[in-house]
Amino acid sequence: MTKLFFKELMAYLDQKYPAAYAEEWDKVGLHFGHPEQAIKKVMVALDMRPQVVEEAIEEDVDSLILHHPPLFKAIERFDQSKPQIKMYQRTIQAGINVFAMHTNYDAAPGGMNDILAQAMKLTDIKPLIDLEEGQVAIGRIGNLPRALTRHELFAYVKQVFKRPALTVIEKVPQATYQRVAIVGGAGASFMDQVEKVQADVFITGDISFHTGHDLYEKPFMTIDASHYIEHLFIEVEVARIKEAIEQKGWDLEVIASTVSTDPFTYE
Repeated sequence: MTKLFFKELMAYLDQKYPAAYAEEWDKVGLHFGHPEQAIKKVMVALDMRPQVVEEAIEEDVDSLILHHPPLFKAIERFDQSKPQIKMYQRTIQAGINVFAMHTNYDAAPGGMNDILAQAMKLTDIKPLIDLEEGQVAIGRIGNLPRALTRHELFAYVKQVFKRPALTVIEKVPQATYQRVAIVGGAGASFMDQVEKVQADVFITGDISFHTGHDLYEKPFMTIDASHYIEHLFIEVEVARIKEAIEQKGWDLEVIASTVSTDPFTYE
């Protein structure tokens, strides 16, 4: 088995999901740690939360691979009485590397939006936006294997993404639904493109009240299935890193975080 340094794992991930694909505002890549650190055990998680860091410490993990970047804004005060700051302190003290793949992962072929579309067993999956050769973009459009009624669709989306409830926006219900647009995370800004591709239903998350009014006037149903549908990232990336370990002969173990980072409950 080959000894592995974190920079090698980062290079592998950047090759699959290039940082160049990320939006300009995004904060992808290395957030904590050192590229030259030798690594032995990696954990994949959706978010970096205090419970996730404690899980990593208990599991003797030296590196975290995340979808959501933990550092978006500058830290003005390193006040360790704040849970977020305490989490950063624990991460640094434990010597844990943290690497995030966000909008680059969303846009990349085989990344988040392809994962979500494939989970729904969509056919003829295409980018939501017309692209020139070599370009990538967030969002996918495809067709369900068969047309579903309104309530069949709700049951199916709940089943696929393991959601207890859905928020639905629709002015005029349709008899059936088959053409599906999907954008993981907060994708309401794509509503005009969803209309352009003549989707029957748009699945995304984090829709605000006033944005909901705009979507209500659109000729398609919108389902806010929550940001947390992106938890599929964990299972997929564990499998892909295991495949790389096998192919490259890395001396590395990879595990999945078992902590739910969904902040919402449904009563």
